[in-house]
Amino acid sequence: MEKKIHFYSGPGLKLAGILELPDDRTEGERVPGIVLCHAGTGTKEAFLPEVSSWLVNKGYAVVRFDYRGFGESEGSTCRLIPWEQVDDIRNAITFMQQQEEVNERRIGLWGPSSGGANVSYTAGIDDRVKCMVSVSGMGDMGRWLKDMRRYWEWKDFLKTIEEDRIRRMQTGESRRVITAEIVLPVSSSGMDTLPAPKNPAAQKNELPLESADAMVQYRPETVVDGISPRAAMWICTPEDTVVPAEESQNMYLKAHEPKKLVSIEGFKHYELYHGQGFEYVMNHSSEWFAKHL
Repeated sequence: MEKKIHFYSGPGLKLAGILELPDDRTEGERVPGIVLCHAGTGTKEAFLPEVSSWLVNKGYAVVRFDYRGFGESEGSTCRLIPWEQVDDIRNAITFMQQQEEVNERRIGLWGPSSGGANVSYTAGIDDRVKCMVSVSGMGDMGRWLKDMRRYWEWKDFLKTIEEDRIRRMQTGESRRVITAEIVLPVSSSGMDTLPAPKNPAAQKNELPLESADAMVQYRPETVVDGISPRAAMWICTPEDTVVPAEESQNMYLKAHEPKKLVSIEGFKHYELYHGQGFEYVMNHSSEWFAKHL
Protein backbone atom coordinates (compact mmCIF):
# COMPACT_ATOMS: atom_id res chain seq x y z
CA MET A 1 0.00 0.00 0.00
CA GLU A 2 1.34 3.45 -0.94
CA LYS A 3 0.06 6.81 0.18
CA LYS A 4 1.24 10.42 0.02
CA ILE A 5 2.12 11.96 3.35
CA HIS A 6 3.12 15.33 4.81
CA PHE A 7 4.88 16.25 8.02
CA TYR A 8 6.47 19.38 9.41
CA SER A 9 10.18 20.04 10.00
CA GLY A 10 10.22 23.31 11.87
CA PRO A 11 7.50 25.96 12.20
CA GLY A 12 5.41 26.23 9.05
CA LEU A 13 7.78 24.08 6.96
CA LYS A 14 5.84 21.20 5.42
CA LEU A 15 7.69 18.32 3.79
CA ALA A 16 6.22 15.90 1.26
CA GLY A 17 6.76 12.17 1.20
CA ILE A 18 5.39 8.75 0.43
CA LEU A 19 4.69 5.97 2.91
CA GLU A 20 4.63 2.38 1.67
CA LEU A 21 3.44 -0.58 3.73
CA PRO A 22 3.87 -4.30 3.00
CA ASP A 23 0.76 -5.91 1.54
CA ASP A 24 1.14 -9.04 3.65
CA ARG A 25 1.11 -7.22 6.98
CA THR A 26 -1.40 -8.88 9.31
CA GLU A 27 -4.12 -6.93 11.12
CA GLY A 28 -2.62 -5.03 14.05
CA GLU A 29 0.97 -6.00 13.24
CA ARG A 30 3.59 -3.31 13.80
CA VAL A 31 6.50 -3.78 11.40
CA PRO A 32 9.98 -2.20 11.40
CA GLY A 33 10.22 1.16 9.59
CA ILE A 34 12.96 2.47 7.31
CA VAL A 35 13.45 6.11 6.31
CA LEU A 36 15.09 6.61 2.89
CA CYS A 37 17.23 9.73 2.51
CA HIS A 38 17.95 10.94 -1.01
CA ALA A 39 21.25 12.42 -2.15
CA GLY A 40 22.31 15.92 -3.18
CA THR A 41 19.84 17.77 -5.36
CA GLY A 42 17.77 14.64 -6.00
CA THR A 43 14.24 13.92 -4.88
CA LYS A 44 12.23 11.01 -3.54
CA GLU A 45 11.36 10.13 -7.15
CA ALA A 46 14.92 9.54 -8.42
CA PHE A 47 16.51 6.33 -7.14
CA LEU A 48 14.41 5.75 -4.05
CA PRO A 49 11.22 4.15 -5.51
CA GLU A 50 13.20 1.03 -6.44
CA VAL A 51 14.82 0.93 -3.00
CA SER A 52 11.43 1.34 -1.34
CA SER A 53 9.83 -1.45 -3.37
CA TRP A 54 12.69 -3.80 -2.53
CA LEU A 55 12.42 -3.15 1.21
CA VAL A 56 8.61 -3.17 1.32
CA ASN A 57 8.72 -6.62 -0.28
CA LYS A 58 10.98 -7.68 2.60
CA GLY A 59 8.28 -6.68 5.09
CA TYR A 60 9.30 -3.14 6.10
CA ALA A 61 7.28 0.07 6.25
CA VAL A 62 9.20 2.64 4.20
CA VAL A 63 9.08 6.43 4.00
CA ARG A 64 10.82 8.41 1.28
CA PHE A 65 10.56 12.18 1.34
CA ASP A 66 11.92 15.38 -0.17
CA TYR A 67 14.25 17.49 1.97
CA ARG A 68 13.18 21.09 2.51
CA GLY A 69 13.58 23.11 -0.68
CA PHE A 70 13.55 20.07 -2.96
CA GLY A 71 10.85 18.26 -4.90
CA GLU A 72 7.40 18.85 -3.45
CA SER A 73 8.57 20.04 -0.04
CA GLU A 74 8.40 23.64 1.13
CA GLY A 75 11.43 25.79 1.78
CA SER A 76 13.95 27.92 -0.12
CA THR A 77 14.51 26.21 -3.47
CA CYS A 78 17.63 24.03 -3.65
CA ARG A 79 19.12 25.44 -0.46
CA LEU A 80 21.21 22.46 0.69
CA ILE A 81 22.30 22.79 4.31
CA PRO A 82 23.34 19.35 5.65
CA TRP A 83 22.37 19.97 9.28
CA GLU A 84 18.91 21.09 8.18
CA GLN A 85 18.56 17.90 6.17
CA VAL A 86 19.50 15.97 9.31
CA ASP A 87 16.65 17.79 11.11
CA ASP A 88 14.32 16.74 8.29
CA ILE A 89 15.41 13.11 8.70
CA ARG A 90 14.84 13.25 12.45
CA ASN A 91 11.35 14.61 11.89
CA ALA A 92 10.73 11.81 9.38
CA ILE A 93 11.71 9.37 12.13
CA THR A 94 9.21 11.01 14.46
CA PHE A 95 6.55 10.69 11.76
CA MET A 96 7.31 6.99 11.36
CA GLN A 97 7.09 6.40 15.09
CA GLN A 98 3.56 7.83 15.13
CA GLN A 99 2.23 5.37 12.54
CA GLU A 100 0.13 2.61 14.05
CA GLU A 101 1.55 0.13 11.53
CA VAL A 102 5.17 0.78 12.60
CA ASN A 103 7.16 -0.53 15.55
CA GLU A 104 8.53 2.73 16.94
CA ARG A 105 11.55 0.96 18.49
CA ARG A 106 12.69 -0.55 15.19
CA ILE A 107 13.58 2.36 12.90
CA GLY A 108 16.32 2.16 10.27
CA LEU A 109 17.91 4.63 7.84
CA TRP A 110 19.21 4.11 4.28
CA GLY A 111 20.90 6.71 2.07
CA PRO A 112 23.20 6.99 -0.98
CA SER A 113 26.07 9.49 -1.50
CA SER A 114 25.33 12.67 0.51
CA GLY A 115 22.23 10.84 1.74
CA GLY A 116 24.67 8.26 3.11
CA ALA A 117 26.56 11.06 4.83
CA ASN A 118 23.27 12.27 6.32
CA VAL A 119 22.19 8.87 7.66
CA SER A 120 25.66 8.42 9.21
CA TYR A 121 25.41 11.80 10.96
CA THR A 122 21.81 11.26 12.05
CA ALA A 123 22.52 7.82 13.49
CA GLY A 124 25.45 9.30 15.40
CA ILE A 125 23.30 11.83 17.24
CA ASP A 126 19.85 10.20 17.42
CA ASP A 127 19.58 6.95 19.38
CA ARG A 128 16.15 6.22 17.93
CA VAL A 129 18.01 4.89 14.86
CA LYS A 130 18.40 1.17 15.50
CA CYS A 131 20.22 0.37 12.26
CA MET A 132 21.63 2.31 9.27
CA VAL A 133 23.08 1.70 5.82
CA SER A 134 25.17 4.26 3.93
CA VAL A 135 26.02 3.71 0.26
CA SER A 136 29.08 5.67 -0.97
CA GLY A 137 28.62 8.32 1.71
CA MET A 138 31.07 11.09 2.62
CA GLY A 139 32.70 11.15 6.04
CA ASP A 140 34.08 14.67 5.60
CA MET A 141 32.38 16.72 2.92
CA GLY A 142 35.01 19.44 3.02
CA ARG A 143 37.76 16.91 2.38
CA TRP A 144 35.69 15.42 -0.44
CA LEU A 145 35.24 18.80 -2.13
CA LYS A 146 38.93 19.61 -1.68
CA ASP A 147 40.15 16.30 -3.12
CA MET A 148 38.35 16.89 -6.42
CA ARG A 149 40.31 20.14 -6.97
CA ARG A 150 43.89 21.14 -7.59
CA TYR A 151 45.48 23.22 -4.83
CA TRP A 152 44.93 26.63 -6.43
CA GLU A 153 41.41 25.69 -7.42
CA TRP A 154 40.65 24.85 -3.79
CA LYS A 155 42.09 28.19 -2.63
CA ASP A 156 39.95 30.02 -5.21
CA PHE A 157 36.90 28.02 -4.11
CA LEU A 158 37.41 29.00 -0.47
CA LYS A 159 37.89 32.63 -1.50
CA THR A 160 34.58 32.54 -3.39
CA ILE A 161 32.85 31.10 -0.33
CA GLU A 162 34.35 33.80 1.91
CA GLU A 163 33.23 36.56 -0.46
CA ASP A 164 29.71 35.15 -0.42
CA ARG A 165 29.75 34.94 3.37
CA ILE A 166 30.40 38.69 3.44
CA ARG A 167 27.69 39.24 0.82
CA ARG A 168 25.17 37.32 2.94
CA MET A 169 26.02 39.42 5.97
CA GLN A 170 25.63 42.66 4.04
CA THR A 171 22.61 41.86 1.87
CA GLY A 172 20.97 38.76 3.33
CA GLU A 173 21.37 37.01 -0.03
CA SER A 174 23.64 34.27 -1.33
CA ARG A 175 24.83 34.08 -4.93
CA ARG A 176 23.57 31.04 -6.79
CA VAL A 177 25.79 28.93 -9.02
CA ILE A 178 25.17 25.79 -11.01
CA THR A 179 25.76 22.67 -8.93
CA ALA A 180 28.70 21.67 -11.14
CA GLU A 181 30.67 24.68 -9.83
CA ILE A 182 30.46 23.23 -6.32
CA VAL A 183 30.57 19.50 -7.04
CA LEU A 184 32.86 19.25 -10.04
CA PRO A 185 31.83 16.86 -12.85
CA VAL A 186 33.71 13.58 -12.77
CA SER A 187 34.55 11.37 -15.73
CA SER A 188 33.96 7.61 -15.61
CA SER A 189 31.28 7.96 -12.93
CA GLY A 190 28.74 5.71 -14.61
CA MET A 191 26.33 8.63 -14.93
CA ASP A 192 25.99 8.02 -18.68
CA THR A 193 24.29 4.71 -17.93
CA LEU A 194 21.35 6.44 -16.25
CA PRO A 195 18.08 7.38 -17.96
CA ALA A 196 17.51 11.15 -18.18
CA PRO A 197 14.94 11.35 -15.31
CA LYS A 198 17.55 9.88 -12.94
CA ASN A 199 20.60 11.65 -14.36
CA PRO A 200 21.87 14.50 -12.11
CA ALA A 201 23.47 16.20 -15.12
CA ALA A 202 20.03 16.63 -16.67
CA GLN A 203 18.64 18.50 -13.64
CA LYS A 204 20.82 21.64 -13.98
CA ASN A 205 20.02 22.80 -10.46
CA GLU A 206 21.52 25.93 -8.94
CA LEU A 207 22.69 26.05 -5.35
CA PRO A 208 23.41 29.10 -3.22
CA LEU A 209 27.05 29.43 -2.20
CA GLU A 210 25.74 29.30 1.36
CA SER A 211 25.28 25.58 0.66
CA ALA A 212 28.92 25.20 -0.34
CA ASP A 213 29.95 26.97 2.89
CA ALA A 214 27.91 24.52 4.95
CA MET A 215 29.09 21.48 3.01
CA VAL A 216 32.75 22.32 3.60
CA GLN A 217 32.13 22.20 7.36
CA TYR A 218 30.06 18.98 7.39
CA ARG A 219 31.88 15.99 8.93
CA PRO A 220 29.70 12.96 9.72
CA GLU A 221 32.80 10.92 10.65
CA THR A 222 33.15 13.04 13.83
CA VAL A 223 29.93 11.60 15.29
CA VAL A 224 29.81 7.99 14.03
CA ASP A 225 31.51 6.77 17.22
CA GLY A 226 28.18 7.55 18.90
CA ILE A 227 26.21 5.02 16.84
CA SER A 228 27.26 1.95 18.87
CA PRO A 229 25.69 -0.20 20.31
CA ARG A 230 23.34 0.36 17.38
CA ALA A 231 24.28 -1.13 14.01
CA ALA A 232 25.98 0.66 11.09
CA MET A 233 26.92 -0.55 7.61
CA TRP A 234 28.91 1.33 4.99
CA ILE A 235 28.87 0.15 1.37
CA CYS A 236 31.38 1.41 -1.18
CA THR A 237 33.12 0.46 -4.43
CA PRO A 238 36.87 0.81 -5.11
CA GLU A 239 36.08 2.00 -8.65
CA ASP A 240 34.06 4.99 -7.42
CA THR A 241 35.41 8.22 -8.98
CA VAL A 242 32.71 10.43 -7.43
CA VAL A 243 33.03 9.56 -3.74
CA PRO A 244 36.29 7.74 -2.91
CA ALA A 245 35.87 4.46 -1.05
CA GLU A 246 38.15 5.94 1.64
CA GLU A 247 35.24 8.13 2.78
CA SER A 248 33.25 5.05 3.84
CA GLN A 249 36.39 3.37 5.19
CA ASN A 250 37.14 6.35 7.43
CA MET A 251 33.67 6.24 8.97
CA TYR A 252 33.90 2.49 9.47
CA LEU A 253 37.25 2.84 11.26
CA LYS A 254 35.92 5.54 13.60
CA ALA A 255 32.74 3.61 14.49
CA HIS A 256 32.37 0.83 17.05
CA GLU A 257 30.70 -2.57 16.85
CA PRO A 258 28.30 -3.71 15.54
CA LYS A 259 29.56 -2.38 12.21
CA LYS A 260 30.32 -3.66 8.73
CA LEU A 261 32.17 -2.37 5.67
CA VAL A 262 31.17 -3.83 2.30
CA SER A 263 33.34 -3.25 -0.77
CA ILE A 264 31.59 -4.12 -4.04
CA GLU A 265 34.19 -4.39 -6.79
CA GLY A 266 33.68 -3.75 -10.49
CA PHE A 267 31.13 -0.92 -10.39
CA LYS A 268 31.26 2.84 -10.77
CA HIS A 269 29.41 5.26 -8.51
CA TYR A 270 26.08 5.43 -10.35
CA GLU A 271 26.20 1.76 -11.32
CA LEU A 272 25.34 0.95 -7.71
CA TYR A 273 21.90 2.47 -8.28
CA HIS A 274 20.66 0.17 -11.04
CA GLY A 275 21.21 -3.25 -12.57
CA GLN A 276 23.50 -5.81 -10.96
CA GLY A 277 25.27 -3.24 -8.79
CA PHE A 278 21.93 -2.22 -7.29
CA GLU A 279 21.07 -5.86 -6.59
CA TYR A 280 24.34 -6.32 -4.71
CA VAL A 281 23.71 -3.17 -2.67
CA MET A 282 20.18 -4.15 -1.76
CA ASN A 283 21.06 -7.74 -0.91
CA HIS A 284 23.69 -6.53 1.55
CA SER A 285 21.31 -3.86 2.90
CA SER A 286 18.48 -6.38 3.36
CA GLU A 287 20.73 -8.82 5.20
CA TRP A 288 21.92 -6.08 7.55
CA PHE A 289 18.42 -4.86 8.32
CA ALA A 290 17.18 -8.43 8.81
CA LYS A 291 19.96 -9.05 11.36
CA HIS A 292 19.83 -5.78 13.28
CA LEU A 293 16.42 -4.17 12.73
